Amino acid sequence: MNDLSHDPSAILDYVAPTWFQELASGLAIRSQFVISGNVRDLYPVRGTSEIEFVPFDTAVWRVFEERGCAALLIHDPVDGLRLHPECDERVALVLRDCGIELGTVARTAEETAELAKHVMAEVRAPMALMLDYASTVIRRPGDEVDRLFVAMDKAARAPAPVRPDIGWDCPPRNPVLWVVDRPGDLPEWFVTRNPALRDMVIGLPDLGGRVSFLNVSVDSLHDHAIMPLEDRKARIEQFAVRCEGITLKDMRGIIDLARSENIGLTDIGEALRSYRLGTTRNPWTSTVMRRRVGNSKTVLENRVKGQPRALEKTYDILMRSIMGLSGAQTTNRGNRPRGVLFFVGPTGVGKTELAKAVAEVMFGDETAMQRFDMSEFMAENSIGRLIGPPPGAPGHENGGELVNAVRARPFSVFLFDEIEKGHPRILDAFLQILDDGRLSDSRGETGFFSEALIIFTSNIGMVGGDRSANSGQNILPSDSREALEEKLTRAVGDHFRFELKRPELMNRLGQNIVPFEFINTRSSTVIFNAVVRRVVAAVQEEHGVEVVLSDEAHEALKALCTFELNDGGRGIGNRIESNLINPLARLLFRRNELKRLTITDIDPGEGETRLIVD
Repeated sequence: MNDLSHDPSAILDYVAPTWFQELASGLAIRSQFVISGNVRDLYPVRGTSEIEFVPFDTAVWRVFEERGCAALLIHDPVDGLRLHPECDERVALVLRDCGIELGTVARTAEETAELAKHVMAEVRAPMALMLDYASTVIRRPGDEVDRLFVAMDKAARAPAPVRPDIGWDCPPRNPVLWVVDRPGDLPEWFVTRNPALRDMVIGLPDLGGRVSFLNVSVDSLHDHAIMPLEDRKARIEQFAVRCEGITLKDMRGIIDLARSENIGLTDIGEALRSYRLGTTRNPWTSTVMRRRVGNSKTVLENRVKGQPRALEKTYDILMRSIMGLSGAQTTNRGNRPRGVLFFVGPTGVGKTELAKAVAEVMFGDETAMQRFDMSEFMAENSIGRLIGPPPGAPGHENGGELVNAVRARPFSVFLFDEIEKGHPRILDAFLQILDDGRLSDSRGETGFFSEALIIFTSNIGMVGGDRSANSGQNILPSDSREALEEKLTRAVGDHFRFELKRPELMNRLGQNIVPFEFINTRSSTVIFNAVVRRVVAAVQEEHGVEVVLSDEAHEALKALCTFELNDGGRGIGNRIESNLINPLARLLFRRNELKRLTITDIDPGEGETRLIVD
C-alpha cells in the first residue's frame, strides 16, 4: 500500500457506502431483500489499519457479522449452496445439525423455495441466505415459479419464529437476499407494497469512493514513488473525476493496463482511454493525423465553396480537437467528445458536404462518417433505435444503433442531420454524449464518444413566426454576413431554450455554432464550375470520352443552372443533372464510338434540354 493508505486520516475519513446502512437497518424489520444494480463490484470496508476493498458477498457478510449473524449462506445455480469463507468453520457442523447440507443445488423453483423456507424457519443459528443470480429463477417456465413467490411471500409475512436465548443480539429473522440483474426482474406483486421486503439498488461508486480506491491502488505505477505527495493527491482526484460512471473493478483494470504498458500516474488518462475503447492505438496523436489537419484547409475549400467563414471556424475547431483542448475550460474535458460542430444555415449550402469533408480530413475516408438522419427519429419511441428497445421488447438483444456504432468505430465522425426534427426526448441522449462523452443502451452496454467528432446540421432560424413579412423568412439573401450570423445564432439559442426547454443543451454547444451563408452570384459560379468539372471527369473515367464545353455552351449552361440560388448548391447540382448529365447520357448511349465530344451550345427546348455538338 502507499503512503495515503497508511495515513490515519484515511481510516478516520472512511465513509461506508449508503447501502451498507440501508441493509443493516433493514434487518430489524425486513425478512427479505431484493438487491440489484452494481452488485459485481468492489466495496470499501474499514479494516484494522486501512481501508479494504472487498467483493459484494464479503461486504454483505461484514454487515451481517456486525449485526450478530453467525453465517452467510450463498446459493447459485452452478456452485449450489456454500458458506462464505470468512465464516467460522464450526458453523458448518451447526448447519448439518439443522439439516442444511452444503453443496446442495436447488435445480427447480420448488427446491429453491424449500431451501429458503428452511433457512428462514431455522432458529438455532442466526444466518442469512443469499440467492445469487436470482433472475434465472423467473426465466424457468411453469407454474412452480408462481408457487415459489407465493410461498416466499407467505413466509415473509408470517410471524417471526421465536429464537432460543443464545446470549447475543441478532436479527429477529434469518433474512433472504435476492440478487438480481436489474430492478423489476422479480414479480411486481411480490416486490411492491410488501412491508416485509426491501427493494435496494446499489449505485456506482461516488467520487469519494473512487478517490479512496485509487489511494490504495496506484502504488504499483512506476512514477508513484517519485511524485510529491500533494501532486499525487491532485492527480488522483483528477483521475477519479474522469472515472465517473465506472466501477472500481474497471478502475483496477485500468491500473493493471497502465502498469503493463508502463504508463504512470502522470499519463493515466491514456490508460483510461485504452481501457474504454479496447485499443492502445490513438489516431489523434499520430503524425499522419496532424499532417492531414495541417493541410485540411485545402481539402475543405475544394469540397465546399462560398463559405469562407464556416470553413475558418471549422478549421479552428479541428485544430482544437487534435490538440486535445476541446472543453479545456471544464473539469471533465477528458471524457467529452474530441470536438463538436453545429452547422446551421440555408438548405443546399454545403453543411452535409462539409461534414463529409471533415471525415475525409480526419480519417482519410468520408465513409468514416456515421450519419443519422434525425427525420427518422421524430416519434418518441424512436429513441429505442438509438439506445435499443426495452427489456422484453423485440430486438432488445441487439442493442441500440448509436451505441453499437460508437463501440464498433470509436474514432469516427458522427453526423446528426437536421437535428431539430428529432423528438425532444432524443435530445436528452445528446446531452449525455456532449457532457459525459458516453451513452448506455438498454442492455447496459456503454459506448464512449471521447474520441469522436460530433457534427449536427440544422435549418433552425431560416423561417420566423411572422408570415406577414418576407413570406415568413427570418434570414434573407440580402442580409449582411454579420446580421445573418447573429440571427442564426440567436435562433438556435431560442429554439433550445424556449421551444424545447433544453437550455442545458445549448450551453453544451457553447461557441461551436457554425453559421452558413446563402450562395451568392460569385460563389454560385465557383460551385457550378466545380460540379461541371466533376461531371466531365466522371465521363472520362467511365467511358474514356473527353467532353469539352465551348465558352458559349458553358455560359448557356450556367445561365440555366444558376438563375435561382435560394436552394443553394444542391439546386445547382440538380439543374446540372437535368441540363447536362441527362442529355449527355442519352448522347453517349447512342454514339458509343466517341472519343471526344465538343458541346458548342445548349438548347433548353421545351421540357428537354438538347446538347448542340460538333
